[in-house]
Amino acid sequence: MVLNNYRENVRGYLEAIVGPLAKAGVTPNTITVLGLLISLVGAYLFYLNEQFWAAVVLLIGSLIDALDGTLARMTGKTSRFGAFLDSTSDRISDGAVLFGIAAGGLAGWRIAFLTFMGAYLVSYERCRAELAGSGKLAIGIAERAERLLILIGFALFGYVNYGVYLVGILAWITVLQRMWVAYQRLK
Repeated sequence: MVLNNYRENVRGYLEAIVGPLAKAGVTPNTITVLGLLISLVGAYLFYLNEQFWAAVVLLIGSLIDALDGTLARMTGKTSRFGAFLDSTSDRISDGAVLFGIAAGGLAGWRIAFLTFMGAYLVSYERCRAELAGSGKLAIGIAERAERLLILIGFALFGYVNYGVYLVGILAWITVLQRMWVAYQRLK
């Protein structure tokens, strides 16, 4: 939720970047898939214990991931499938990154799994509550952008294990926040 407050501030920059992509005929779904592939490379670098380079690659991937929605809106190519593909790609990326961290021995499997569960529940709760009629449920202290930036920040300095702990704690706090707000709106 914190970073979403700044979305309008960077909109002009994102539009300037995607303008040439739109003219070149690049589709939003292409950008989504490219962002996913880059995130998978980052996950693999975590597996290889290359925390710094994994963080750099994930930072590039997250910047590219921020472009697909802007490109879709600018070109009038928003679609329900595009939104579905973007959300699915984000879940694959999140899971792969945590798997790469755990498989590389950078964090324990138990904490990686609990963090994975929390991250997935944050997204699931929003989807399920909104389908049930809660209205937009983009609330909480650790949405995807915050969680990813925490992992990137800690990995840049070689401490991604602490980032996994922090992301896990914040994800579960967000789960509880969303559960409470959904309860208030849907009861």
